[in-house]
Amino acid sequence: MNAESGTITEFSTVMLVEDDKVLSSLLKSYLEQSSYVVHQVFRGDQAARSQIKIQPDLIILDVGLPGKDGYKVCHELRATYTGPILFLTSNNSEAEHLAAFNVGADAYLSKPVSPQLLSANMDALLRRLRDKHHGKNRQKLTVGEITLTPGEQKCEVNGNDILLSVFEFELLSLLMFNAGKVLTRDDIYKLLLGREYDGSERSVDVRLSRLRDKLISQGVVKTQVKTIWGKGYLLSADEH
Repeated sequence: MNAESGTITEFSTVMLVEDDKVLSSLLKSYLEQSSYVVHQVFRGDQAARSQIKIQPDLIILDVGLPGKDGYKVCHELRATYTGPILFLTSNNSEAEHLAAFNVGADAYLSKPVSPQLLSANMDALLRRLRDKHHGKNRQKLTVGEITLTPGEQKCEVNGNDILLSVFEFELLSLLMFNAGKVLTRDDIYKLLLGREYDGSERSVDVRLSRLRDKLISQGVVKTQVKTIWGKGYLLSADEH
């Protein structure tokens, strides 16, 4: 991403992982007209290697890919890639949405999708990424064993770096800035997704559960993301 650019999309690099070559070419043409730099990948088992080579700002990922399906690809990418991943697939069930978020997706769109809706989602994801790199608040924030450096999107647990996706970092930042305070689902949806909670969607619950598991696996013991039934979530730290 061009740090000096006045627009979000200009010169942003996109890795498009889509096996339908006709659709891939159409998307590539549209995105290039919107000033994106687009690299096409047609197989799931080539995605991780291509990501290391391309270093994209954003990844668009299909599910039904030859060689390796999109869920496995996303899980593999999240071992090293912290940028936004947008699923674009014909699967539209709630289970498919939740499966995508559970492996680290930041957004999920169903085919067919209008170019305008795709662009709007990409802009929102890249805006979050830009704000993380160029945000005003660059001071470290520490709660319990966890330390965040917002300006660098850096997360440390007991001094060791851990990889978080853009959304996971935003979610953890929100919880840490409000440590000791209950955040309702509506709070989280409005602050992070810019929309109201509809009362039934579980995407944030799934991603919060994934974040909690990731922190625990990295040795976080004193700091807990607690579910306050009927209310929301709370981050607490036992200092003793």
